[in-house]
Amino acid sequence: MEAIVLTDDELKRLEKRFGPVVRQMGPWYSDGVFGYASVPLAAVEKAAEALENPNLLVVLPRLRTPERTKTFLELLEDFGSVLVERIVAAYRDFPYWSHQSVFMNAKRPL
Repeated sequence: MEAIVLTDDELKRLEKRFGPVVRQMGPWYSDGVFGYASVPLAAVEKAAEALENPNLLVVLPRLRTPERTKTFLELLEDFGSVLVERIVAAYRDFPYWSHQSVFMNAKRPL
């Protein structure tokens, strides 16, 4: 699954601006030292389509380039919390298999 990778620092900056909801845009991975969020590109596309904003839809192809993270951060700056909320909703609507990483990173009982 294609995704936009946000470093822990990028996620913290977004969290200051939009609140803790940004941590629900996709799964979080951490090895104890380095952490990052992986926002599924399909969730961003679904959110953009739901907003039906032509300016947003025009930018979507740029999310499939090496500059995808920069483009994504710019989109969040331009479209704000409404886009964040739609991404969260789109991610929640994904089938169970898309959330496997959350369960795979969970600690198992001893």
